Amino acid sequence: MQRTFCWIFIMVLVLSLGMLGCTNKQKEIKVGAIMPLTGELATYGEPVKEGMELALEEINASGGINGKPLKIIFEDDLGDPKTAVAAFNKLIDREKVPIILGPLTSSASMATAPVAGRRKVVQLSTMAGTIKLKYAGDYVFRVFASDELQAKAIVDKAIDIFGAKRAAILYINNAYGQGIKEVTENRYTERGGELVTVESFNEGDKDFRTQLIKIKKAQPDLIFGLSYWKEGALILVQAKELGIDNIFLGGDAWYGPIGEIAKNAEELLVFSNMAFGKEYNQHPKMQRFIQYFPEKYGKEADAYSATGYDAVYLATHAIREGGYSADGIKKALYKTKDFIGALGRITYDEYGDNVGAEFDLYIVRGGKTLRYFDVIKKEKGGR
Repeated sequence: MQRTFCWIFIMVLVLSLGMLGCTNKQKEIKVGAIMPLTGELATYGEPVKEGMELALEEINASGGINGKPLKIIFEDDLGDPKTAVAAFNKLIDREKVPIILGPLTSSASMATAPVAGRRKVVQLSTMAGTIKLKYAGDYVFRVFASDELQAKAIVDKAIDIFGAKRAAILYINNAYGQGIKEVTENRYTERGGELVTVESFNEGDKDFRTQLIKIKKAQPDLIFGLSYWKEGALILVQAKELGIDNIFLGGDAWYGPIGEIAKNAEELLVFSNMAFGKEYNQHPKMQRFIQYFPEKYGKEADAYSATGYDAVYLATHAIREGGYSADGIKKALYKTKDFIGALGRITYDEYGDNVGAEFDLYIVRGGKTLRYFDVIKKEKGGR
């Protein structure tokens, strides 16, 4: 009897210590985050990280998640797929996170998606636009709208606003460019447009004259420029030198310090991005973010910082609704409809795509990104 009592006492003690260990492990809620923080693509990663840090500060100041502080473990992937996969596995193995915010780029997100599915960890990509991510697995979501939605918006604006009956495509030959190019082609021809030539270039290229000369000879009404900002700025400069005066209409990847390279050639560019700014006063949370972001960082907020901010709030929402497990978070995200964030309205479809996004057109003047219709209205003497 005494021996039995001793064994019961020992078992209770072991279980108590085990439960204490579990409690200690759950003192904080950890999520991972992957983005380029160094290298050329840090232009995109830095504002996303800043938005995340602001959200983290707000959430913890208001009591964290269910009384526990939230912690984000950041990993720098340089925008490189192999580095992203290594970072993804590191966050799972070392930090035991059930959700990872990122990666940021399309190629890195496509590389980590199979890992997310195999290891059953939620991947909430921030800015990856590639259409292929839509079919990349049951654990994969994204904050920014897909290039499928954006490409359709670009084409519709090309026809409805600019009246482009003949167009050329100049696209970057990677996961991002190939996906948005395919949708642009299909949508444009469906709407009765004629594609006069389709040209490509590689990421990191600096000379685009061969492609631009072919485009000039084809005499399009408009050029769909499906590029990142760095190559894009050089394209604008060389187009100007070749006497090309067509509008280059592109997507959100054009956002960046284009004016530093393009100078007066920036006037050729019009690009689409998610509707974000002081003009959109129908979104109070967006306006609140725009107001408070400069107080922390001393600079204006943009759609990329808003993406990072919303990623953290979406993860927080999903953990509160579904619990701190990958399956619970996944189920909560699929149920997310009309979530109001700094980017406006976010709704997830059955593929984990944000289908609530709104788009607008932007131009660059004097190195500043401005809403296209506001500038045109002012140039025409409107108020």
